[in-house]
Order: sequence, then structure tokens, then C-alpha cells
Amino acid sequence: MPRTLRYALVLLAALAGGRLSAQWKEQRVVVLDSLDDRPIAEVVLLSEGRTLAITDREGRARIIAEQGISLAVRFRHVAYGERVLAFPPERLLPDGTWVVRLLPLNILLGTVGIERPKPETVFLRKDLHAADLLINADGLWVLAYEHPRLLRAEGDARKEILRDVRLVLLDTLYTEVASCPVPEDVFGLRHDLRNDVVIEGTRHAFGVARQGTGIVLRPFGLEELRRAVLPWTDSIPGWVVGSNGDDVYPALDHLAYAPPQDSTALICSVVDTFMMALFRSEYKYLKGPEKVVAMDLAAELGIDKEVVAGYMSGFQHNIWFKPIYAPLFVVGDTLLVFDHARGRLRKFTRGFTAAGDAPLGYLVKGERRDWAERIVQDRETQALYAQYARYGATWLRRVDPRTGALGDRFRITSEYPERVQVHGGYVYYIARPYASLQKRTIYRERLR
Repeated sequence: MPRTLRYALVLLAALAGGRLSAQWKEQRVVVLDSLDDRPIAEVVLLSEGRTLAITDREGRARIIAEQGISLAVRFRHVAYGERVLAFPPERLLPDGTWVVRLLPLNILLGTVGIERPKPETVFLRKDLHAADLLINADGLWVLAYEHPRLLRAEGDARKEILRDVRLVLLDTLYTEVASCPVPEDVFGLRHDLRNDVVIEGTRHAFGVARQGTGIVLRPFGLEELRRAVLPWTDSIPGWVVGSNGDDVYPALDHLAYAPPQDSTALICSVVDTFMMALFRSEYKYLKGPEKVVAMDLAAELGIDKEVVAGYMSGFQHNIWFKPIYAPLFVVGDTLLVFDHARGRLRKFTRGFTAAGDAPLGYLVKGERRDWAERIVQDRETQALYAQYARYGATWLRRVDPRTGALGDRFRITSEYPERVQVHGGYVYYIARPYASLQKRTIYRERLR
């Protein structure tokens, strides 16, 4: 082949290749939400029924575009309105990227009803009512009875007496694993500082223990129960803690007792100063011979004669009297005393030194009237809750042990719940549906 012809063919091929590369070019596209310019992923780009590309997480895609010819592209996404655009050469951006914005669709959903979960039924029997409950490491202990309770304590009409009751133990799956009859009338279930169950009867107290597949009740004296068991509510290393409070005197001491050394330490004292003034004022209303008796007893016992007079007068039966309520709880390394007489949450170290205090949030105006004057502790998590009640509704609010502030409200589903307890993040209680023949039932709900 002559050299001139060979150069001509090479030149022709070069010119043809340059013309083809100039006709086709890779084109960049970005698709954005028209409301907030947010990139839209999964947008399908179509042309003449053929898929050109699908956008990535950043709303970007690449297509092959022929220069000099308008390209019609359909943009399709399930949540956006479809759009068809023609891209003539003059609409290309300087950087070669096409920017497309799509308008979101108004997606109409069917009506959705959101209901609160129903309480879980824990104990329901056709033959027995639930009268009392206590949760500990053994499971759920239930005092149950068959016939209605018609008895009241002679000395205190507020106390119900349960007759012909059974003690039932449920495991963690709430299956009955043991039960036994209680041999006398009882006031209810109590617990010791380890949260072991104790029964307070009208003539005896009963320690409770598992023995094989059965339950053994070990009787002991009521005086021992009230003197050596109930006052001690919790423990810290080397000490048990409790109080000497009662339902008669408007003051108490929180104490710690070290069994190995047989020594006692004072944590703090709580006094309702207003009620104490009324209590002590009873002395001036005593008759002459009664004052002499009060003075003689005061000298014999080594206490103030006005305190003796308050006891002699039976001040606890006065309509003005209100028992002092100032429970102590152990939370981590801190001892917390709920001093309601002063409206303060008092804190103490394990060495029984004061570590500051904080206001009690549930005693502020608007909260006080609904507060049920009860603090409930979850023995498993150590969380503390203030209990409220009004017009049949009951709710709990968590108390911050550092600041005394309150958390969100959790309303118990059932109305007029009784024996409210918290354990492991659940609230347990006894209730019966209104106007129902159903026996008194134990329910539980998860605290949120």
C-alpha cells in the first residue's frame, strides 16, 4: 500500500473516532426532595421504557447521554410524584450535573388505634379472693380467702382481720407451687429486713419457710414481731437499719444496730413539731390527780411529764392527730430519710454522717393533695416511687434520690388498686373489675 494512502486511512479513522466520542458522554444526575433538598435514594430513571440508572444514598446516578439530542427521562419513586423531564443541551449545568427535585406524595394511612397494654393477670382463682401479696426471691406470696372479710380489729377499726385464709406461693411463671392453711385469723403479710415473708396473726406471728414441695409456718410471739422484726427494714455491711417509730408518738429515731458488737448508732431524729406541740399540750388539760400521776411516771421513767400526759390522754385518737411518716431507704451507698414533717429528703453516708438534703417534689402545691402518703421501693432495682390516688385512680412517679424531683406519671390501669408493690420494674396490685363477680385478682404492669 502506498505510504500516502496509509496516512489517509489513519487520518480518517482518527477523525471518525473523535466524532463518536464527541456524540456520547457519561452524564451525572442528582435527585433531591423539593421541600428540604434532602437526597432521595432508590429513584428509578427511565427512558422509552428502559432503565437508565437508580440513585444511590446521596441521590446520585450516572447515565449515558448523547450530545446534541434532547433526552426525555422519567423519574419514579414510591414516595414521590413521578416527573418526566427533557434535557436539551442548553439545560446542562456548567459542571455537567443535572439537578432534579421531586415533590413528596401525601400518603394516606388507614386509621390506627393505639391502646395501652392490658394488665397481666398473675393470680386469678374461681374459689379464692386475693387478700394480700408480697414478692421476694422465692416468688409471689399470696394470702387468699374464700369468703368475704367481715371482721375489724377491736382496737383499730382501720385494720381488717382475715379469716380462714391460705398462704399460696407462685413461682416466677406464676404457677402455684405450694400452699397451706393459716391456723388463725391474720392481719396480713409483713416482711423482715431480708424481705422474707412473715404473717401477722391476731394471736401469733408466723415465720414462713419452704420445705420440699410444702410450706412450713413457725409461730412466734407478736411482741417479738413488733420489737425485733418489723422495726428493722434493711441492712448495710455490718449494720441493720430501722426506726423506733409508732402510731402514737409524733417523733422517731432512725437507728442502726450492729449485732456482733451489740451496739446501736443514731442515724437521725425526725419530729413533727406542730403535732408534738399539740401532743405535749395535753398535760395542761389533765386534772390535778392525773398530773400527779404523770409527774410520778415521768420521774420513774426518766422522761418529760408532758410526753407522759400525751400518752395518758390517748392523743392518738384525737381527730387532729396524724401519725408521723418518715421512712428510711437504702439506695446504693446512701441512706435516704423522707422527712415529710420538714418536706426534705435527707441523705446520710454509711458512716451515718449527713450528706445534704433536697426538697421533696411531691409536697409542692398541686402535688400534695393527690399524694397517697406512701413511698414504694423496688427492692430489686432500689428505685423509689411516690404513690398518688384520687377519685379511684392511682399512679406512681419515680423520685430522684439526688434531687427529690419527680419523674413521669405512670397510671395504674385498674381503679381502686390495693396492696400496690413494685418489683423488678413491674407494679403489682390487687383489684376487681367494677360490678364484676370476678374474685379479687392480682395484676401486674410494666412501669414505663
